Amino acid sequence: MINKKKTKVVFGCSPYRGKINRNIWKARKYARFISLCGYSPVMPQLSFPQFLDDYDPEERIRSIEFAIAQMERCDEMWIFGTNISKGMQYEIEKAKDMNIAVRLFDKDCKVINPETLMIDDRVTDEFREIIDGLRFA
Repeated sequence: MINKKKTKVVFGCSPYRGKINRNIWKARKYARFISLCGYSPVMPQLSFPQFLDDYDPEERIRSIEFAIAQMERCDEMWIFGTNISKGMQYEIEKAKDMNIAVRLFDKDCKVINPETLMIDDRVTDEFREIIDGLRFA
């Protein structure tokens, strides 16, 4: 029998640009982590670059707009890593606007507790500033 309980959908926020092959590998790792936690992952950085050119400014903007449209349908956003790219920062600002519940993880999928951010050596002041105003799950 099929489980009729709705599976939560999680938007995975991690970098794409820069070291693209490494970042794709990490995004796959994060998507697997989300799925092993029992949630359905949404990782736009794994899908849209398959048919949109991230180095074409118009296509990059279209890709990010599509990602935001997917985020609107998600129950939570999980932010992976403490180095926030410009694309991630835009997604985080949109999550604030949408009041989406957020969870924080380091690059190794270890939880970053929002209550202990001020004493967590894994995060920088810039990271703290960027995530300020988020609603944590």
